[in-house]
Amino acid sequence: MKLGRISVGVFWLILCFQLSLGISLSQDLIDKFNHDVKIFAKNSVSYLSSPLRFDNKDILRASIVGAGTIFLFGFDHFNKDFQKIDNVAFKTAMKIDGYYGTVWMWGLIGGTLYSSGILSGDDGLRETGLMVFEAGALSGFVTTCLKVAFGRERPYVSGNEFKFHPFSFKGNKFYSLPSGHSALSFAISTVIASKFRNKLVKFLIYTPAVLTALARVYNNQHWFSDIFLGSAIGYFTGVYIVNAHKQN
Repeated sequence: MKLGRISVGVFWLILCFQLSLGISLSQDLIDKFNHDVKIFAKNSVSYLSSPLRFDNKDILRASIVGAGTIFLFGFDHFNKDFQKIDNVAFKTAMKIDGYYGTVWMWGLIGGTLYSSGILSGDDGLRETGLMVFEAGALSGFVTTCLKVAFGRERPYVSGNEFKFHPFSFKGNKFYSLPSGHSALSFAISTVIASKFRNKLVKFLIYTPAVLTALARVYNNQHWFSDIFLGSAIGYFTGVYIVNAHKQN
C-alpha cells in the first residue's frame, strides 16, 4: 500500500521534471503514460490473484520456498558466527544494504529507467522502468503483509529466532520475516537481468542483490530464513512481472 503510493508519486515527479525542462506533453506521451498506469493496475490484480490459479508447478515452487524457509530456522543461530567475519573488504561490502534494496534506490532506478525511456523515445527502456516499479511495489506489498502476519522478532531484540508476535502491530522490531531489503533487491535485479542473455552479465546484476541479503544478516537486522524467503518473493515477483509483460 505504502510502496504503491510511493511508486505513483515517483511517476508524477518524473512528469513534473519533464515539464520543468520545457518538454511538451504530447498526446502520444499522455497516451503512453495512461497505458502504463493501466498495465500496472492490470498486472497488480493478476499478480495478487495468481495463487487462485496456481498449477502443480506453482504449488511445488511455493512448497519448496516454504520448506526451505522452515529448514533454515535450524541454521538461524549461526548468524552470530557470520557476523564475526572481520575482513575489511567484506565489512565494506556489507554496507550495501544502506543503498541497494532500499525504497529510495528502487525509486531512483525505476525512475531513471522510465524517464530515460520517455526522454529518448525508447519504449523498451520505459517498459523496464515500469517493470522495476511493478515488481518492487508488489514484492513490497507481499513482504509487508507477511511481516505483520508473522510478527517475528528481529535478531537484536532478544536473540531468539523462535519468538513470534502475529498481527501484534508492535513496530519494525517485530517485522523480521521476510526481509524487505532482500525482496526489493531481488525484484529489481531479476527485472534488469531479464534484459540480458549473457550469464556473466546476469551474475553481475544479481551480485548486489545477494550481497544486500547477506548484509541484512551481517548487520543483525535479519535471520538467514528471513532473507531466503524475502529473496524468493522478490525473485518470483520479478519473473512474474517480466512474463506478464511478454504476454502483453
